[in-house]
Amino acid sequence: MRGTSNGLQNNPASSVGPAAPRGTITVIAGCMFSGKTTELFRRLAEFSLPSILVFKHVIDQRYRADAVVSHDGEEWPAIQIASADEIMDHLRPGIEVIAVDEAHFFDAELVDVTRGLADRGVTVITTSLDRDSWGRPFAVAERLGAMADESIVRHAVCAECGVLADRTQRFAPIIDGNMVGGPESYEARCQACWVPPPTPPPDDTLPKGSAAP
Repeated sequence: MRGTSNGLQNNPASSVGPAAPRGTITVIAGCMFSGKTTELFRRLAEFSLPSILVFKHVIDQRYRADAVVSHDGEEWPAIQIASADEIMDHLRPGIEVIAVDEAHFFDAELVDVTRGLADRGVTVITTSLDRDSWGRPFAVAERLGAMADESIVRHAVCAECGVLADRTQRFAPIIDGNMVGGPESYEARCQACWVPPPTPPPDDTLPKGSAAP
């Protein structure tokens, strides 16, 4: 689909009649096992099912390819995409809500697409890790949070001491740069119990999903 610089097509009707109210942007961020996906599902349940589209990155092959699945087994049908601009290919009349799970898998293009969707009156909800395995913030998560109408930070319970956790601990070996995983590879830790993996790669070579659930 050819569009403007932000990936959106020009709307010929935009100059006729009042503009649609701007949609809201909600960002749900935090460490792993903090209930981000559960909170996403709770919010989606407030809308009618035909008005919702949920997207996930193709790199995320955990649980099911055609659904977003929480760690406690809840699931929601989802469309796998390789880049954020593919969202626009699925947009159709009647869609009021776009959700993007694990936004940290995407590059900065997601920020422009999210802004463009909100300008068209679409409600956008994203979930994202806020830090990678080395405690470094994900740039796309920071930018989404900065422009969000509502930014929610979730916390988990530290797997070591039981206090509030805001870090993701990687304890499985990193093989071929693949860091996508779940409870077999990660757990939530508080800052005192968290130990970063040795020798982080440079920011510009960090694999997508460096601390993915």
